Amino acid sequence: MDKQGLFDRLAAMKAKVKVPDLAALGEDTTIPATFWHELCYDQRDDSIAFRAAWVLEYIAAYHPRRFVPVLLDFLSILPNQENLSCQRHFTKILMAITSPQAPKAYQETYRLADHERLVETIFEWLIRPQTPVAVQVNCMDILFNMSTEFEWITEELKSQVEFLMRDGSAAMQSRGKKVLGKLKC
Repeated sequence: MDKQGLFDRLAAMKAKVKVPDLAALGEDTTIPATFWHELCYDQRDDSIAFRAAWVLEYIAAYHPRRFVPVLLDFLSILPNQENLSCQRHFTKILMAITSPQAPKAYQETYRLADHERLVETIFEWLIRPQTPVAVQVNCMDILFNMSTEFEWITEELKSQVEFLMRDGSAAMQSRGKKVLGKLKC
């Protein structure tokens, strides 16, 4: 199946898409992760890009070996992702990649990425007012994971979390307290 065929298949599922259907697509080893990644940036239909991001997250979570070939591209063009729904899935993938418990293949590939650019992007997403709370709270965890690489992150993250918690939702309060606890503030 080519990229256009994959796009058409997702478009046909649009009205009645179900999680098991998306999971089945994620299990289809004939569709390379690169196709899913490219569809995440397709601007013809935000909902199709969102579904592609869901499948890409599924592959990253359950099939790391299939995700590794796209990992460096994923990290390098991540700053270009403007679809807020895709950002949610991308931050969940990043949480797994930056975790100390990340699969060895992720750790090895992650070492090759531009970490400073990733930190800038994730802080941007965290502080931007239009960023959904689900993305913001994931950004907090990613930045916490990266705080061992960049000492300055700890203070800046603490300040931003405290600011966001002032008028934040229940989800922001809950995750904010957990991150502040991990930061030992």
